Amino acid sequence: MKNYKMNFIELQVTFSLFVVFLFRMLGMFMVLPVLSEYGMSFKDGSHFLVGLSIGIYGITQVIFQVPYGILSDKFGRKRLIILGLLMFLIGSFIAADTDSIWGIIVGRAIQGSGAISGVLMALLSDLIREEHRVKAISAIGASFALSFLFSIVSGPLVFEYFGFFSIFWISVFFSVLCIFTVIFFIPESKNIELQKNQYCSSKKSSIFFVRSKIFRCYLGIFCLHCLLMINFMIIPHQLILSGLSLNNHWKVYLSIIASSFIFLFFVVFFLKSKRILKNIIEICIFFIFCSFFILHACNKNLFVLICSLQLFFIAFNLLEVFFPSFLNKEAPISSRGRVMSIYSTSQFLGVFFGGVLSGWLCSFFDVSEIFLLETLFVLFWLMVSFFS
Repeated sequence: MKNYKMNFIELQVTFSLFVVFLFRMLGMFMVLPVLSEYGMSFKDGSHFLVGLSIGIYGITQVIFQVPYGILSDKFGRKRLIILGLLMFLIGSFIAADTDSIWGIIVGRAIQGSGAISGVLMALLSDLIREEHRVKAISAIGASFALSFLFSIVSGPLVFEYFGFFSIFWISVFFSVLCIFTVIFFIPESKNIELQKNQYCSSKKSSIFFVRSKIFRCYLGIFCLHCLLMINFMIIPHQLILSGLSLNNHWKVYLSIIASSFIFLFFVVFFLKSKRILKNIIEICIFFIFCSFFILHACNKNLFVLICSLQLFFIAFNLLEVFFPSFLNKEAPISSRGRVMSIYSTSQFLGVFFGGVLSGWLCSFFDVSEIFLLETLFVLFWLMVSFFS
């Protein structure tokens, strides 16, 4: 008989990883609201180099995610997590102690080289029993959304009262706090010996990466974050055109994210329908399809914009939880670090391509046409997911 309550160790691990995810992402996100404006004042500052300083974090994340996952399968999760946090600390220190845009670029690149998101998710899967993983992953998903929300509000405030470089010094402090948390509050994976004994060749393990259910998660997280970046290129301007001033946008985001968390809590803890949970990915993609279809039909009405965003973020938060949950069920213990790291790589690739694609689309199409293209894109995504 399954125990539907987490034990003390599982609660401790979940809360500790929540803290690590939250503070690490805060350290990365807080600079974004101010870097695009303040970066031009640096020595050698230009629009291209400021853009590079913003995006280079994602590039190095993509490069290092899979190597960290492979090494974690062989040498243990905690060692690689601590190494990644040390890299984030070093990068934060370099960025905090520079007067040139090149120092910011190098610091942000080194921050990104601590690409441990996949390893952290693999460690959570190792330490949390299967019946409680969705709850634990929900907490991690909440930390991502909260870090983004806190960053939007706190980044400009820290910049205004303490100066630009204080953001990176805060990141240094967050890094030390995360390292302390990992060392003293998170146990080593209980599957580590099994990982070492079952460590298999890349040829043998590669079959797990092309399974249809695993590929569906890789494709899904790529599409989801690609669409998110396109949305955040377009939606703020649409909100302004609909009569909502820029300094009030955070209120919309706060209410939407809070409501989506309530819905997520209901699904994770109270929804017992196996039929719905089995098809939750396709249901969420359909929600996103409806969201973009409504936006295409009426994109300058404030009420419609808010309702469409609400529908999108409900689906977004659910997919952020259920994609890793499905991966955990499919991936063998010996390859879980690699599987989760490829998943994180797909996520950051979606961020990168979404950012690049959004600028290109805005150069050639109007907003209504972009929403139509997104609607067709989601329809294609839904068909691929349904038949995979």
